[in-house]
Amino acid sequence: MRSHLIALITVPVLVVACGNQGIPNPIAADDATDSIDIAAAKSSQKTASISADDLPFIDKIPSAEETLPKSSPELAHKRVGDRSVHRFSGSYTKTPLILSQEVVARAGSLIVIDYTLEEGDAATRLRVTHDVGSDRVLRVREMRGKKELLSSAAAFEKMLAKTSFAPDDNEAEIGREKSTCLVAGAATACEKTAYRVKVGDKLATFSVSRGNDGSDLSGEISDESGSIIYKAELVETRTGLPAGVAAR
Repeated sequence: MRSHLIALITVPVLVVACGNQGIPNPIAADDATDSIDIAAAKSSQKTASISADDLPFIDKIPSAEETLPKSSPELAHKRVGDRSVHRFSGSYTKTPLILSQEVVARAGSLIVIDYTLEEGDAATRLRVTHDVGSDRVLRVREMRGKKELLSSAAAFEKMLAKTSFAPDDNEAEIGREKSTCLVAGAATACEKTAYRVKVGDKLATFSVSRGNDGSDLSGEISDESGSIIYKAELVETRTGLPAGVAAR
């Protein structure tokens, strides 16, 4: 059950980086500054999709039908303009963290997502290309202004690791109830489940809230005195635009 609990703790994270394996003709480091700024292209061309020419490191963009399994991963249902923002706080981090994720492009079975992590006054933005059929990471670029600089799956993993926390053991489920949760300021029906866990040698309570569709809305670990060790909450969500509609 501990592995299930760890998955819940990291619920805001869409994917786990799996390296750059299986990329046909990956773009060379010397060509990194020549890669296209997809967001700028989307704005100037007023389109909600990209073409094969915009992803030069792929020989052939496979269609979604060629790669999607019967039970599609989370990313398979994302579309351009989808955006979510999560806030992470608690004693596990010196300063609250804000992680935003926005889909900026899709082409066949490929999806490009901008991840921005704000740590106080500092911010890191990574543009990550995934295969929607497996959620696998194909390419990572660090965004500095409009420039795309060579980065790696390891950098992406490091970014996501800052937003996660895993207790040392899960004792048992101790409660479950129907409730109402606030998501981005709006009330929504949810179910709250509580678990007795251990952090080090001390007992703590882990609670997670899920929407009626099964989506994770928030997660929190608190010690026996009520002090919050870790808290992840969805503070903003936006649904993207259908294909063929101008983004912004």
